[in-house]
Amino acid sequence: MTLYTPVLWFYAVMVSLVFGASAYEALIVHPAWSRKPPESLRGFVGTPVSRMNIRAFWVPMAPLYAVSALAALGLAFRAGSQGVALVVSSACAVAAVAWTLLYFRPTIERFLGAGGGSTPTEHLQIEVRRWIQLNWIRVGLVAISWWGALGAVAGHG
Repeated sequence: MTLYTPVLWFYAVMVSLVFGASAYEALIVHPAWSRKPPESLRGFVGTPVSRMNIRAFWVPMAPLYAVSALAALGLAFRAGSQGVALVVSSACAVAAVAWTLLYFRPTIERFLGAGGGSTPTEHLQIEVRRWIQLNWIRVGLVAISWWGALGAVAGHG
């Protein structure tokens, strides 16, 4: 057994956790704060869903997800067993994490940190709607990443 096998399995576990958490957030957490901004943003703080420390989960998880994708891909190339599934999976993982760091995290912190701040209500509602729609694309990237990782594990044996 080479180092590639446990790293690929680690990546598969990471992407499975990220996919599950992303789906949970998109279906349960995000509707709780995005329903009717700015009231829903202010009302979200203090609810049972908001008491979860989501940041404590994502701060280590996002980099581990991206690094494990790159490590699995790098070792696959070294072992000569890279396939399209793993290449696409890794690219989607890195894209999802980069997009999260550049857009999603700063925007959600602005939304929830100040209840929308001084942004006019109509503009805030448009921004929140855009964030939610773009998040579904991000969940799609993670889903493709998950599918590719499972395909790579299945193909590797």
